[in-house]
Amino acid sequence: MDVSDDIVQTNHNPEVSTVYSPHLPSDYGFFDWSRLPPEVVSDPHLELVRAVDWTSTGFGPIEDWPQSLRTMINLVLSSPHPAAMYWGSEFSIVYNEAYIPLIGAKHPSLLGRKYKDGWSEIWEAIEPFFMEAVRTGKPTNKEDDRLFILRNGFREETYFSWSICPIIGEDGTTIGLHNPAFEKTRRVIAERRMLTLREVGERCGSARDVKSFWGHVLEALETNPWDAPFAMLYSCKKTDATDSEVSSSYASSLSNTRVYSLEGTIGVPEGHPAAPAILDLKSNAEGFSIAFREALQIEGNIFLNVESGTLPADLMEGLDIQGFSEDMCTSTVVCPINPSSETPLGFLVLGINPRRPFDEDYRLFIQLLTRQLTTSIASVVLYEEEIRRAQRAVRLAALDRVELSHQLAIKSKEAEHSELKFTRLAEFAPVGVFIADFQGKISYYNDMFSEVSCHPRNLDVSRWLESVHPADAARTEANWNEVIRGKKRKTWEFRWKTPWMLPNHLGEQVDRWTLFSASPELDSDGMLLGVFGSITNISETKFAEDLQKRRVEEVVELKRQQDNFVDMASHEMRNPLSAILQGADAVLGSLERYREIASSQDLLEDIESSIDVAQTISLCALHQKRVVDDILTMSKLDSALLTVTPVDVQPIAVVERAFKMFEQEAISSETKMTFKIDDSYRNLNIDWVKLDPARLLQVLINLLTNALKFLRTEPSKSIIVTMGGSVKRPSSKDRRNSLVYFPSTRKAADLTTGPEWGDGESVFLTFSVFDTGKGLTEAEKKNLFQKFSQATAKTEVSYGGSGLGLFICKELVHLQSGEIGVQSEAGKGCCFSFYVKSRRSSRPEIEIPQAPVLRSTGTSKRKESSQSSPAVSSPINDQDFNAARPQLHKPSQSSDGKSSLDYKVLIVEDNLVNQKLLRKALENSGCTTYVANHGVEALEMIKESVYWKGAREDALELSLILMDVEMPVMDGLTCSKQIRELQAEGSILGHIPIVAVTANARQAQIDRMFAAGMDDVVSKPYRIKELIPKLHSVVSKYKDRDTIGVDED
Repeated sequence: MDVSDDIVQTNHNPEVSTVYSPHLPSDYGFFDWSRLPPEVVSDPHLELVRAVDWTSTGFGPIEDWPQSLRTMINLVLSSPHPAAMYWGSEFSIVYNEAYIPLIGAKHPSLLGRKYKDGWSEIWEAIEPFFMEAVRTGKPTNKEDDRLFILRNGFREETYFSWSICPIIGEDGTTIGLHNPAFEKTRRVIAERRMLTLREVGERCGSARDVKSFWGHVLEALETNPWDAPFAMLYSCKKTDATDSEVSSSYASSLSNTRVYSLEGTIGVPEGHPAAPAILDLKSNAEGFSIAFREALQIEGNIFLNVESGTLPADLMEGLDIQGFSEDMCTSTVVCPINPSSETPLGFLVLGINPRRPFDEDYRLFIQLLTRQLTTSIASVVLYEEEIRRAQRAVRLAALDRVELSHQLAIKSKEAEHSELKFTRLAEFAPVGVFIADFQGKISYYNDMFSEVSCHPRNLDVSRWLESVHPADAARTEANWNEVIRGKKRKTWEFRWKTPWMLPNHLGEQVDRWTLFSASPELDSDGMLLGVFGSITNISETKFAEDLQKRRVEEVVELKRQQDNFVDMASHEMRNPLSAILQGADAVLGSLERYREIASSQDLLEDIESSIDVAQTISLCALHQKRVVDDILTMSKLDSALLTVTPVDVQPIAVVERAFKMFEQEAISSETKMTFKIDDSYRNLNIDWVKLDPARLLQVLINLLTNALKFLRTEPSKSIIVTMGGSVKRPSSKDRRNSLVYFPSTRKAADLTTGPEWGDGESVFLTFSVFDTGKGLTEAEKKNLFQKFSQATAKTEVSYGGSGLGLFICKELVHLQSGEIGVQSEAGKGCCFSFYVKSRRSSRPEIEIPQAPVLRSTGTSKRKESSQSSPAVSSPINDQDFNAARPQLHKPSQSSDGKSSLDYKVLIVEDNLVNQKLLRKALENSGCTTYVANHGVEALEMIKESVYWKGAREDALELSLILMDVEMPVMDGLTCSKQIRELQAEGSILGHIPIVAVTANARQAQIDRMFAAGMDDVVSKPYRIKELIPKLHSVVSKYKDRDTIGVDED
């Protein structure tokens, strides 16, 4: 497409003149401003250029401009860098927008003007370059060219890097000049001033006193006559004072001085009014004294100017300024030279360059110059003070030498005296002292060294290693070589050959022990000079340590023997108790059946009498069991073996569990038992909490046992258990009912902060057990909660007991972050109260079955429950707390009400009496039993059972094993381990449930049983009605996993 078709030609010059036509296609741009109508031009600078009357200039009318002119003008105006073009023989000027900052106030009048008119101040310097370009057609380039131009109302020193490029016309001649220009003024001036600052630093750095410092400052300023056209230096005049009166700081010595003397000038004639020789700032108004005072007030530089009236013009007249000497200096700056916050040490009056504006760059230069002078003079002052100190030190040193000679004589005598004292000290020291040379040969030793080592005096002392005990000789020699060769300080113990005689021990001899310390002495190069050391007789200490070790071992052995005795006594007492209880239960069962069929009154009376005797036997056995359990619990408390294991439980269920255990005894003794829930418990909406139900139940059982025991002879028998709650710890003394809590003798941490307790809210559960017994006097209450102590001596006679029950209660409650106390009056009953700490929780995933709700139990005749017996205050294991375990099945009942289990039970028991009683009781309950006398026989019977790999069709069926622990040939633990090993090897198919039946009741022993592979533990003594649920629980647990040997009726 031909653009010229849409261009309207004019009548002036058809070749070059066109006017913009609005019929250009929209996708074409047209940027030649010289062809556009004025109203179309939108750029501010182009509008300004378009508005120039070009007809009256060397360019001529725009319409007549040749294409070469239009091209060059558009090139210049579109350039982003400063550029100008000079057209024609008169070099008429046109420039772009970036060129405006270079010309200052000349814009916009410079557009279209002749160069010699617009730049008349520099035309004389520039004309030769222009003419050379026109004549030769070659460009000219200048870097950092200094030009003095009038662009801001004064003749200004500037620096430009510029080029002159000829514009060649169609005829081959130069028709114009292209002038790109870049101002470098700021950089060039900054470099010049930085050189001045460097000169000041270097010259002033060589000054050794304040007087020479001022001369070096003037010498440095003279190197830059343009930025320092004149200068005056004043220094603070010192007052007369001797060196001894001069203070440690030069500046502080002038702190009150306001008189300054002229040190030197540049460009100021001598005697000029601007530079009087002395200026007293307190009274003088000559020269620049007023400016000095103002600088003192503002603590900074003062700029003075003739035009603003701050600088009197007469002070500037007659100055012989350097640099631009043809100009008059009209501005100056006063700079205080002050290295501290006190009086300035001097003032600098510096003239301002008349051809440079006092702008931010100039201010920065003055600030840096002032800082340089301040830093330099501070160093000079410090150096001058050091010189004065050194001179003073020299004078003092001369005096000191005289004194030193006198003191040396005194010190020599003191050294001799000290050496004598050291020698005597070494002789009387209670330890052996020695000094060895760099080869390790001992050059000095005291008498105690010989006494401690017993080294023979006829041998060289350096051969002391020969006197070391043979067992320690090699180690001692190695340590000594490490001191000598390794240059390390060493301390070690060893024995000598000569034994040590024990004092007051009838001539008994023991090893002679020594504590040997050796410290090497090194020179500055780390070479060994000698060794200082000492030896100390520690034989007595070693003997005491050995004696103490033996005593500790004896105590440990005694404790082991005590534990073994407790275990043995517990085992031997529990074993016959099982037989007694089971035998008594069997007798009672038989007598009950015979009582129902007795025909004569005499026979019935004999049966009733026999039942009473059998019950008495049970009571006595249970009482003995309670004593054994209390002793075992005390053993655990003494060994800190009792632990608290929190589980999710409902407190109400725990109390009802305790009630259930005492239900038959309450009925037989015609005691009314009532459980009350306090409003404080309901108000807190307590349901599930985390606590140890076994430990809580043990406390409740002990307190209920006590209550029942003391109600035995009372006409009115009633027990009330009340449970409450609180979010705050109950008060140690309840003033409403005179309840006082008894402190524990043991320290126990708050266990509820552990992670196993969860993060629920802390809740304190309170329990009270009230009985209508005879009550306690104040004297009797003082004996409560103490080990092996009862209210009175009569209590033990009347009611029995070990005196440990309440003490154990107190310790168990304290172990659960609680306290226990009592409220009682003689004849008004007794109330034991305690609280334990717990945390709220939620219902567990496996719901725990709760005991039946017991609010109150009525009384009944003794004979209606003649087989019942009192519950016991035995230690409650976690396994025993069945209320906290889900029961999967219950034993089936036969038609006559007896349990019918039909389990095949292997009884492994060496005691024939226990074996016989247990077998008969299990068979009465519907079980089939097999008997082994020890572990080896048990393994042989298992090999004949259906559990053995490759068993015969008529193999023995087994449901579980009742395993005694203490047996000859092979004990229960070893047998259980071998069964589990054979099970792991695959020789035994499936899991055979094993229940330990043992008189070993300590937790550590129970843990070993579980570790050996047993599934549960039943502690002797036990009753069959307690054993049956345990068997059913264990069998049911593995019934779904492995049905081998279990008869599922």
